[in-house]
Amino acid sequence: MKSQLNDIPAETENKKLEELFLAVYFNDLEKVIEFKNQYPEQYAQKEKFQIDENTTFDLTNLTFFNQTIWFDGDWIDDIKPLVEKHRQRTENMLDFWRAELGRQEIYRQIEYNYYCDFFYCYDLNDPENNEVVILDPITYFTERGFREIDLRLYKSVECFDFVEVEKLLKQGAKTNIHFYEDGDSSVISLISGEVSFLASCQVIPEFKIFETKGYNQNFDIAQMFGDILGLAAYEEMYHLLNKYGKEE
Repeated sequence: MKSQLNDIPAETENKKLEELFLAVYFNDLEKVIEFKNQYPEQYAQKEKFQIDENTTFDLTNLTFFNQTIWFDGDWIDDIKPLVEKHRQRTENMLDFWRAELGRQEIYRQIEYNYYCDFFYCYDLNDPENNEVVILDPITYFTERGFREIDLRLYKSVECFDFVEVEKLLKQGAKTNIHFYEDGDSSVISLISGEVSFLASCQVIPEFKIFETKGYNQNFDIAQMFGDILGLAAYEEMYHLLNKYGKEE
């Protein structure tokens, strides 16, 4: 969420909260509990972790990102031990948050497009982007016989407007339309490609390195946030598109 400056922790407190960010990110429940006990005042600020000078984030949502990522069933055999490990660790973190929040139902719908500055996502409120798909104006494609509903679907997906995407899918928008003669310009290609890239080149390597180095390394918090946020967003969008795309 966007936050007023007087709502966010002081710079020194936020720097300390980076330790909690890393613990939650890597599903390190023992470290989270240790942080809570040692730094209760900073722990109480976890819902207002400052990503940059204008943007705050609830650190508990990192667990929901992990839930989306690790519980996907499509993993290669080589990394399945890591996947199984973090599925269990994510479950442990979810149980912890249930106890902390005092309720069993803790699912949250993440507004990914609030954080469009941190991953490949177009700003929903930018009028210049709303009439362009990939490299060309929407009119370029409609003049060549493409349906506007399919183009609007592509645009809504890029903006991570889940409500509009589902509405267009229910109205008959198609996910497998290639807008250029490259066989790789459909909206489902866009999403599946980003899922593959973020998983294999960004997030999984981060977790693999952590297996050997632990906290004894330099971390780019903003980059890590954008990667795990982006992968969770693309995973959720992929499943939404695939839900309707199976009927095509």
